[in-house]
Amino acid sequence: MAVLASAGGTASEFAAFVAAQLTAWPDLVPRRKRRRLEFRAGGVRIVRMTPDGTAELLLTESVIERMAPVLADCAQVVTGGRPGWVSIRIAGRADAELFLSLVSVAIKANAA
Repeated sequence: MAVLASAGGTASEFAAFVAAQLTAWPDLVPRRKRRRLEFRAGGVRIVRMTPDGTAELLLTESVIERMAPVLADCAQVVTGGRPGWVSIRIAGRADAELFLSLVSVAIKANAA
């Protein structure tokens, strides 16, 4: 999946690109909240993004448990905040691709 044409850019540019991509997804409904952008799927808030490139994602506790070894190897992914949520710093192309992939997982996990 080629997310960006070039590897250069700032965290806020990568986050803006990810937000633009998510806005086009038919399963997601965007909503502005103060300085954040949120996305809902099936009425459930699953993504919260800030302009600085930080994003939170509702993966669910069961998905986090199943993916724990993989998530632990991802330096940009932080677990252990609120139950079911992970935090990701979108600072580069690989982070953007990872986040978009995890959003797909979150949509499916929260649809059940």
